[in-house]
Amino acid sequence: MSLDITRIQEYLQKHQLDGWLLADFHARNTIAVELLGLSGIVTRRSFYFIPSEGKPTALVHAIEQDKFEGIQGTHIIFSGFRALEEKLETLLSGCHRVAMEYSPKGRLPYIGLVDAGTIELVKGFGIDVVTSADLVAAFQAALSVEQIALHRIAANNLIEIQNTTFSFIRESIVSGKTVTEYDVVNFMRDQFSAFDMEAAFGPNCSVDGNAGNPHYEPLSGKSTTLRRGQLILLDLWAKVKQSGAVYGDITWMGFAGKKEDIPERYTHIFAVLMKARDEAISFLRANIDSRPVYGWEVDDAVRNVVTAAGFGDYFVHRTGHSITTSEHGTGPNIDNLETEDTRRLQNGHLFSIEPGIYMKDCGFRTEINVLIGHNGVDVTTLPLQTEITALF
Repeated sequence: MSLDITRIQEYLQKHQLDGWLLADFHARNTIAVELLGLSGIVTRRSFYFIPSEGKPTALVHAIEQDKFEGIQGTHIIFSGFRALEEKLETLLSGCHRVAMEYSPKGRLPYIGLVDAGTIELVKGFGIDVVTSADLVAAFQAALSVEQIALHRIAANNLIEIQNTTFSFIRESIVSGKTVTEYDVVNFMRDQFSAFDMEAAFGPNCSVDGNAGNPHYEPLSGKSTTLRRGQLILLDLWAKVKQSGAVYGDITWMGFAGKKEDIPERYTHIFAVLMKARDEAISFLRANIDSRPVYGWEVDDAVRNVVTAAGFGDYFVHRTGHSITTSEHGTGPNIDNLETEDTRRLQNGHLFSIEPGIYMKDCGFRTEINVLIGHNGVDVTTLPLQTEITALF
């Protein structure tokens, strides 16, 4: 996205911040790199300061001036570290409270992208450094109308690919053809290509005990052959091949048999997850228009359902993650387990809701995508799965 300095400055003024300091080295601060549109070889330290009033200023190394061409504001050139520190102190003189990609106590490592030494340097100027988490959520993670449209295309395609994949598995088993988890993954990849979609890695197919490992990855020569009577988990994520496109991300459960053959235990566990998933939707719709809602609250609402059913110890990951042009985006996550996500859910935020229960012999997950839009809470990956899909 392009930098909207006016809107950012309005935010800074509203929240009593003197500025936003984007600091980077070796393109490690991916937030700064994306916001500034940096590309190519970026290996030197740089700072870009957006004050609450006035023009922004970039501190740029002499050999990387061309990387900042076209970036608005004043450009100050340096070569040595002493000059950099002096110029930075001068630039920030008069500031008392500045936002940076910093996470107090490491609670939000997705935001903590500036090294401790640089934070220490800025604090040494007598400045209070606060996290830029909500700034990033407001100005980088909120999707545009065009991006939302591209996400909806991806979501619809994934639902269709999921259906086609279960048909492929059924037909393979019926015909007696050997088909492994890895074969299913390759089939889904081929489907992505057919729909002109792409993903950085994945997708995933896991059966029985393998589904009990949330990050199981079938490999060539090291994956399970699919047979009748197995529990099947499909996890699909991809986006259309277009600039600025946003991912869709779903998980669907199947059973290689008839509906009446699905073990009652499986049905019970999956019913708990569906209830937990639906509680997230209900909680959001009941509160989003009347008060600020935060990622940690939604995680608690979902986790409470799973815990009350006696499966809390088997729900070992956050409830959901931000979705943008990356599968795991920079916006608020639905998390009060792995991290404490205190960021407010705002219009344009897209995220997954994916409660799971993982055991040694089996694993279950249901995953949907939810958008906070101008018309409220929108589930973009319909239909919802309401029972384990019987393949026969």
